[in-house]
Amino acid sequence: MTPLHRIEERLHALTFRQALGLVVGANLFLVALALALPADGEMRGPAVLSILGNFHILALHIPAAVLLVVPLFEFFERHEHATATVRRLSVFSAAGTWTAVFCGILHAHYNGFAGDAVQLHLWGGIAASAFAGLASLALSKEFRVRLAAQAVAIGVMGFAAHIGGELVHEEGFPFKPNKVAAPKQDPADRTVTISQKRDDYTQVVRPILEAHCVSCHGAKKVKGKLRMDSLEALKKGGSDGPAFTAGDLKKSGMFARITLDPKDDDFMPPKEEKPLTKEQTQAIGLWIEGKPIPDDIAKAALEATKAAKK
Repeated sequence: MTPLHRIEERLHALTFRQALGLVVGANLFLVALALALPADGEMRGPAVLSILGNFHILALHIPAAVLLVVPLFEFFERHEHATATVRRLSVFSAAGTWTAVFCGILHAHYNGFAGDAVQLHLWGGIAASAFAGLASLALSKEFRVRLAAQAVAIGVMGFAAHIGGELVHEEGFPFKPNKVAAPKQDPADRTVTISQKRDDYTQVVRPILEAHCVSCHGAKKVKGKLRMDSLEALKKGGSDGPAFTAGDLKKSGMFARITLDPKDDDFMPPKEEKPLTKEQTQAIGLWIEGKPIPDDIAKAALEATKAAKK
């Protein structure tokens, strides 16, 4: 007898009350773990738990896909009782979702995540695990009840996945359409208006940070306890100290990060993101030093910022 058959027999031997206790207990454990290991933006060890948390990204896709497949088997076969295939897939999906959420809690706590969207994704994931478990319990019920339970579980899973997708990609994912390429223009016709009396932070530096930094260091997602969506937040800094110290490049963490060797693990933006151009880096450096940003550097930096948003 295969291990899968043994597991199936043991689960099948449980009474409904015992199975309900198993589902409730497993998900209450996730709730307790999330409260004990909060997503507070602090990066910490041990490394083994940090690495285990990284498997959240890998662990979440398979059970989500299986959860979508289960009602298809139900709908097209329409048996009075759930088939062995449906039972196995449903239990696998519930267990897989629980595992993905477990890794996600570790990922957020040990890898420095925080923010409103992170919290919403975390608790949405716990809810998805609970409803996936309840859907597996409903397999002993009639066809319509089973199908309804699976539909609810998919809905809750979809909500958690939507929030997670926005964290990784951008607001509106996956419903936001692809950006349409702008008509080609002659470079001579592309101009950026630069005022000699401009506010360098508001008109040059902040757009750069919004295009390259705020997605990971904003209100929705706060990596390393650092927010970069306001001047006050830059001064306050994060786990590694202030991001901006007026007049001091060495004490301004964000400048130190953007001027590291691109191969350095601490280089920012991360390797998967578009790096800052020379002009963008110069603009930030001059602003930190309290020096006016020359028009040609400001113009080139804003052109690169516009390109990064496309």
